[in-house]
Amino acid sequence: MNVADYVVSFLSANGVKHIFGYPGSPLIPLFAALERQSDVQWVLMRHENSAALAASAQAKMTGRLGVCVATSGPGAMNFVCGVVDAHLDGVPMLALTGLVPTASQGHWEFQDIDQTRVFGSILPRSASCIHPNQVPALLRNYVGHALQQHETVHLALPSDILSTEIDPADDLFRIDSKHLPRPLSLMPPPAEGLDIVAKELEQRDQMVIILGRRALGSGAAIEALAKKLGAPIITSLDGKGIADESHPNSLGVLGIFGFPAVETTKEILRQADAVLAFGVDTLKPFLTGDTDVQCRVLIECEAEFSTLTQEYYRTHTLVGPLDAIARELRDRVQGKADSSAIDALGQEREAYMQSIRRDESIYQDSNLAHPSTFLLRLNQHLDEHSTIVLDTGTHTLWAAQFLQLTKRQRVLVSSRLGTMGFSLPAAIAAQLSHPEHKVIAICGDGGFHMVIGELGTAVQYRLPIIVIIFNNGLLQNVSAQQTTPYGTVLNNPDFVALAHAFGTHGAVVDGTTDVDAVMQQAFENRDAPFVIDLRCDPRIVAPLSKWERSFAPVALA
Repeated sequence: MNVADYVVSFLSANGVKHIFGYPGSPLIPLFAALERQSDVQWVLMRHENSAALAASAQAKMTGRLGVCVATSGPGAMNFVCGVVDAHLDGVPMLALTGLVPTASQGHWEFQDIDQTRVFGSILPRSASCIHPNQVPALLRNYVGHALQQHETVHLALPSDILSTEIDPADDLFRIDSKHLPRPLSLMPPPAEGLDIVAKELEQRDQMVIILGRRALGSGAAIEALAKKLGAPIITSLDGKGIADESHPNSLGVLGIFGFPAVETTKEILRQADAVLAFGVDTLKPFLTGDTDVQCRVLIECEAEFSTLTQEYYRTHTLVGPLDAIARELRDRVQGKADSSAIDALGQEREAYMQSIRRDESIYQDSNLAHPSTFLLRLNQHLDEHSTIVLDTGTHTLWAAQFLQLTKRQRVLVSSRLGTMGFSLPAAIAAQLSHPEHKVIAICGDGGFHMVIGELGTAVQYRLPIIVIIFNNGLLQNVSAQQTTPYGTVLNNPDFVALAHAFGTHGAVVDGTTDVDAVMQQAFENRDAPFVIDLRCDPRIVAPLSKWERSFAPVALA
């Protein structure tokens, strides 16, 4: 047994099922170790950044440790964007990189760089191993930190260290599953704390409930609490789908991603004097005014202490299982009978949807499609086993508004970093994590171009993901801010022909297409991806909305 075998065994014992990466000479001992076992699957991505994005997405999807691997020099440098995505979104991920042999470091060796200086500038922990006896402690400490603090960490392993023979019977290298690091799991808050918060909720004139990714599994209890309080539910983009979006209290996604700020919505938000947050990463848009000063009371609910906000004042804090907290609060509050504002909101939202449908009619029998028409049809084919992966771009705005997720489907996004090129690597990770799910990657033509090679990864691993490309030949989010579209026009290939070249299938969707027939084809049981080339009019700009923030500060104590 060598150090590389130990590393793989340690990761397997910690529940790691996949390692995403790209090979290089310093990593050959690690590949040999992976070949000698069958518990951890190596997933060959086409670029190191895609490997890091895939590992980040898997950690978001499962809550388990995501692992990615890259070689020395440029391989490690290509990691950076995906590593930062995981770091900013607060998911447990281990980035492993290869190093030239220890004796060759530090004196202009080919592809030798000081990786700890690079990754140490963006991550809380980064280390280069210089002795085999370091490996057990470094892995234990770094994986423990990642799991318990929801952090991304980096370890660099020289090739000579990886190939060093060790004695598995030595206490230093013995893997005891009872003593491996574990994520924290807290008990529900005490009854006294829940009573205090319930009383506070009843005293507030207008609550707004917000939820983010970490509220997964709490949607039904939060909906019941919202109904008793007469409070709207607003989600961050990464929390989309956690609550039933057909629920009358659901306002959809926050800010520019959500429904345009109709008058009823504006009025509800103007009157809101407090925010009850469940598992939300970015609280700024919910709490601050145009001057970035906190203007609303915050009651924060989190599953662990490590994810509590360090930026804003909390009137009350509840820490523990979020579903239990929501259920306990629901049972304690008396409720408010007046639902007129929520009812009015539903009527206005339906009127807005009718106006959009009128706009769609001009694209019937056209060689272009309206994005909302397509997404409203896609809704009919989604079930509780559907997972949606969104890239970053104009299509994100359309999807946030017109994908109505009513069966608590998962949504994966690059939330804080908002990087283009996220959806295809993330869809690969999601499909590997849940083979029984139908994974749909929604991206723009610009984002797809960045990771187009990963279509080969999906084909190689026989993954039945559906890739939907919003094809308008334009980097529209930038172009929309220009006087003329300078430097943002894309010369796109025939995406369906490209899919065929990769050995898979696809279809074009425009105003003449029977969308349901294409969907039935895409959703068939298959062992390869299906690419949908959605031909969109570049002149159509997704309707934007804004949180109305022109309000007076309220007392925070």
